[in-house]
Amino acid sequence: MDASGKTQTWKIKNMKGVYKYLFVSLIFTACDTRGKYQKAADEIATKMPETTNMNAGRKNYSLYIPPGWTTDHRSAYGVEYYYLLAPKTAEDPNTSINVISEFMQNLDLEKFKMKAIETLKRGIPSASNFVEGRLTANGLQGVWYSYTIEPQGIKAALVSYIFPKDGIAYQITAGTEIKDPSRYRSLFDSVARSLRFVELVPVDKKAQSN
Repeated sequence: MDASGKTQTWKIKNMKGVYKYLFVSLIFTACDTRGKYQKAADEIATKMPETTNMNAGRKNYSLYIPPGWTTDHRSAYGVEYYYLLAPKTAEDPNTSINVISEFMQNLDLEKFKMKAIETLKRGIPSASNFVEGRLTANGLQGVWYSYTIEPQGIKAALVSYIFPKDGIAYQITAGTEIKDPSRYRSLFDSVARSLRFVELVPVDKKAQSN
């Protein structure tokens, strides 16, 4: 499902799994499923609690796919993700964006964000340099928080965007290992701002046959 600067629409699957923390570990498994990347993923996963609130999204939505990037569905630790993957180079081996969803449990957006950050800090002691802000995607008010992590000596910079829709948080997380992660920030913001929920129009098969 390669794309070239196009918008692609898909439907979130009904998924079973654990907690949204796994978006962090999958930043690494997107590049390598062995060695230090797998150890980093396992280290993170073993420290986080389970929950049944993950993978709640049922809405159709679309996102901008940067030119040259590819898309993929992946799963780890019982959780499925939708990925946007940057081209790999020696200088940039592991840059990606993924999408997940979770029931907000009647929390407002600000409280939900704070809960996510607190859970992240408990599960990943190396998480630091937190910065927070707000972002709008096609009229939908959202929030973001950026941070860095260094599990198993792997340095990465990430930013997570949260958009609420009908009591469900749609979270877009982008990450990179390059030395100057700021070069990707405007692109990450562009992808997040492109989020648009779409309603599919039922096809009238009888009309089509006439």
